[in-house]
Amino acid sequence: MKPTRYVNHQLTHEIVQTCLIHLPSKVGISEKEIATKSLIDSLACAFAAYQETPIENLKQTLFEHASTQGSSVIGYPHQGRSDDVALINGTMISLQLFDDNQAQMRGHPSGPLLPAVLAVAEEVNASLNEALNAFVVGYELECRLGVLLNPSHYEQGWHATATQGAFGSVVACAILMRLSAEQMLHAFGIVASMASGLRRNFGTMTMSLHSGLAASNGVKAAKLAARGFTADPEIFDGPMNIGQMLCIDWDETRVLSDLSSWGDPFMITAPGPSFKLYPCGRPPLFAVDCVVELQTKHRLKIAEIKSIVAEVSYMFPKTLIHSRPINGLQGKTSLEYCIASALLDERPTLASFTDEAVWRPEILALIDLITVSVPPHLSESNESVRKAPFEQPVTLHIQTHSGHQFTETVAHHKGSPENPASQKDLDAKFFDCVGPWHSMQKMQTILELAKEGQTLVRHLMQQLKVSAP
Repeated sequence: MKPTRYVNHQLTHEIVQTCLIHLPSKVGISEKEIATKSLIDSLACAFAAYQETPIENLKQTLFEHASTQGSSVIGYPHQGRSDDVALINGTMISLQLFDDNQAQMRGHPSGPLLPAVLAVAEEVNASLNEALNAFVVGYELECRLGVLLNPSHYEQGWHATATQGAFGSVVACAILMRLSAEQMLHAFGIVASMASGLRRNFGTMTMSLHSGLAASNGVKAAKLAARGFTADPEIFDGPMNIGQMLCIDWDETRVLSDLSSWGDPFMITAPGPSFKLYPCGRPPLFAVDCVVELQTKHRLKIAEIKSIVAEVSYMFPKTLIHSRPINGLQGKTSLEYCIASALLDERPTLASFTDEAVWRPEILALIDLITVSVPPHLSESNESVRKAPFEQPVTLHIQTHSGHQFTETVAHHKGSPENPASQKDLDAKFFDCVGPWHSMQKMQTILELAKEGQTLVRHLMQQLKVSAP
């Protein structure tokens, strides 16, 4: 372990100056265009979870009666306190594991960030331009922290979406609320004591709750700081700082020197987000693409398959912890299940991840044929792999009873910055997710509003409400 190096209690102040003063003025058209894509994709993901049991549980817990005051729950008639609304919307966006991902963050940037932005923007009557500006800055912080805290942060079991997302959320809220630098220092200290999220909860309802909590805590911390609530204003500095608590190789001097590169370019543009085309964790997407390619080329029959070997990096089995899932949520974080469902369903869909789908006899039989292997060149001892374990190629070998072996390697899954999804793919995802709840005309109206920077967030949120049958 490297000895921690301190920099005379300047780091937190420098981060605040960068986020509140320097970065907002650098956000340009290209950053907002991608932020708009993230907004539209996130709304699609939210509607994919509309009326699902975890969302109904949250809604019933936080809102006994529908209100016409406050920020809006996506799709529902309910309005309420911005922190409560951010909690529900964040969980909605993340529930189906369909939300965007960012490799350097090692997590999902929009789920913990966008709900806070929308809730506060609606509260202060901001436009989409103002909201997306704050979103881009929050995105930059959570992703830059991903580079600085990992790999040890993630390896120790922290869910980066939750921890780093809370800091992105509070910064975005502070920008929309026009907090002073002094208030922001305290907001960082407050949210640092709120930030949490354990990978042990992957495959449960609480995995998506992590995004909701991060969004909600960002709102709460910014509001408390605005009212003069205090915390340690040097939370990134000195002994017991938040970085040192979250990873084993935190180096304040490295962070300070890195600040000059923030926004040059913004991480939302380079390398940019991954937009998912299948509703499961990001690591299985590589293997799913392998299956899709093999089936396109060879049209394998399920009955002919004798064995399947997936060669992956060392972090895959440590992250995809449900080899034999017992429900749909666990299936989303199971490499074996995602491979099996891709073979059986042609490609995984929302219907592939119901509790009933997981127990299909054909699925169970396929899972028994799958072996997950970590070859030496993808092991933890390879330092380049350890720095980017989810950016390594995945290889799938399928052997048939007749002795034939078919192999496919995917280095960049469809939807990643290196292999981007087409606009047609993204439009299809939006219409598939939102279509059960809105007419085509209404969906076109929502898309037009989301792409117009002068749209008031309040107006967009009203248009998202599902009409009573």
